[in-house]
Amino acid sequence: MKTFAVIVNPNAGRKLGLDRFESLREIIMEKEKCEFHVHETIGKEDTIEAATRFGTGNYDLIMVFGGDGTTNEVVNGLMKTQSSPPLALFPMGTANDVATHLKIPRNLKAYAEMILDPQIIPVDVGKAGDRYFLNVAAGGLLPDLAHKVSSEKKSMLGKFAYYLEGFIEFPKQFFQTIEIELELEGRVETRDTLFFLLANGPIVGGFKNLVPKASLDDGKLDLLIVENTEFPDMANAFLSFLRKKTTPRKGVVYYRVDSFRLNSKKAVDVDVDGELCGHLPMTFKVIPYALQLIAPKNYQRQHNGEG
Repeated sequence: MKTFAVIVNPNAGRKLGLDRFESLREIIMEKEKCEFHVHETIGKEDTIEAATRFGTGNYDLIMVFGGDGTTNEVVNGLMKTQSSPPLALFPMGTANDVATHLKIPRNLKAYAEMILDPQIIPVDVGKAGDRYFLNVAAGGLLPDLAHKVSSEKKSMLGKFAYYLEGFIEFPKQFFQTIEIELELEGRVETRDTLFFLLANGPIVGGFKNLVPKASLDDGKLDLLIVENTEFPDMANAFLSFLRKKTTPRKGVVYYRVDSFRLNSKKAVDVDVDGELCGHLPMTFKVIPYALQLIAPKNYQRQHNGEG
């Protein structure tokens, strides 16, 4: 008999997390008798602790019902273990970038089929300071905008809320640039930036073109630095992100890295998977094949951003 661990954020998805899980459990039990060990989250540290406990247990897999923040907490809990069962994401937040890339179904019957007959995908995990992340770390303009968007606006407008806030705030933020010092591969570079973005997965905030070479299983992180440049050039770059253009953009620097360090004289907050985790200076690195994720059978793995 299969045994599943389940972590549910009862406030996720307009407070439908627990209802969605209970409906899924009924569907699964109609197909196959399984055992479920369920934990309802009550806070960040509680979620991390539950994930660590489940991560050391003898489970076929761990399901998480929540948004990107809950998923990040679960990942940080699992990374405290030597090895852990595969992780199955159920998308209930605003972005759900990793679940989107993996083609995780929202339909409960299709999700139940995936759980009972899964494809297991080994994936890399990023680390920003002491905090792990599954998809993205960032600092500067973009995370500032994300944290200015209210929960109500996110619920009503979804990803469009971020775009709307960007258009409103962008002219105000244009001259508030950050001088960062990048230590990479034995050299040091100083750059005047608007924001930096470090991606493990190929979709960031719903955008599929920001980091076109990124892959969850290539042993690399993709670093995007948007520099301060002429306003028309910067506006065009911003609009190209929205229009999903992948042509080279003036003022945009792109690296594929194993590890590096960022320093700044300003207090620059760092955001990982939508959660604040500290501020610069900070060291970033990738941990290859650190976790296993569940994907449907129709998902085709990518290698080095290709295929």
